Amino acid sequence: MGLDILFLSIGGALLFYGGDWLVDGIEGIAAKYRLPPVLVAFVVMGFGTSAPEFFVAVEATLSGAPDIAMGNVVGSNIANLLLVLAVTALIMPLAIDRNVLRIDGGAMLLSALALGAVAADGMVSRSDALLLIAGMLGYLGFRYWTLPMTATVDHDPAQGYSASVFRCVTALVALPAGAYLFIDGAVGIAKLVGVSETIIGLTVVALGTSLPEMASCVAAALRRKSDMVLRGILGSNVFNGTIVLGSAALAVPLPVSPDFTGFWIPVMLVGSVITLIFLRSGFVLSRREASIMLIGYFAVFLSI
Repeated sequence: MGLDILFLSIGGALLFYGGDWLVDGIEGIAAKYRLPPVLVAFVVMGFGTSAPEFFVAVEATLSGAPDIAMGNVVGSNIANLLLVLAVTALIMPLAIDRNVLRIDGGAMLLSALALGAVAADGMVSRSDALLLIAGMLGYLGFRYWTLPMTATVDHDPAQGYSASVFRCVTALVALPAGAYLFIDGAVGIAKLVGVSETIIGLTVVALGTSLPEMASCVAAALRRKSDMVLRGILGSNVFNGTIVLGSAALAVPLPVSPDFTGFWIPVMLVGSVITLIFLRSGFVLSRREASIMLIGYFAVFLSI
């Protein structure tokens, strides 16, 4: 048990810092090549904070733990909305940009529905995976043309190009290594305490891989950047439901247990709809609404 907890802790630390290094490195490289800043902001916030989920899902699938892979995706999406977004709004009520809500909120709901659709038959096949990935690439192309090009990316000019490349390379070593240790520790703990891999994936793994979202959103909230918080959360959920799940199923077709199709995916869908309703109400996510979301999150997992 002690060794499993150690692996889980080291793996979680590598995932957390690896995701942070990847974000910093991508920003520096984008600045070097003068890529459209607002597109970079969306990709960095979305993919950068979803990198731990990506590596954990692929590693779990290759290791023969499909319930952890699916639990990681579904559990992270639930946690992003009902936990991370709610905690952030408790720190500072979030003013909602209507265009971000309409476009990115709609994409988040569509990706959640797509996840439910491909999982409904109990298997996410390689053809399903290709459709999910193609949908994400099409969405990125759409956002390229619709995002205002006047937006900027926060970037430290003191960080040179070489440092940015070094951070990216380091992150690409840390992330898969962290994923391997994190999954090994999580599976070991599940076997020792008799908890199913589904529950481990939905709780320990999902919360661990959601740490980058929590850190970046709290930091953005303290800087009063509501649009960055919302875009980061919605973008992360879109990436999780398309690129992350699609990549895992592309590696090995992913069986989906009845626990997900019968309960957890519907919970994710209901949580997505409730979140969008709260965001649409007055275009402010208040502390009262955030409290309701947070209570709902803990109520679901305490009822297991």
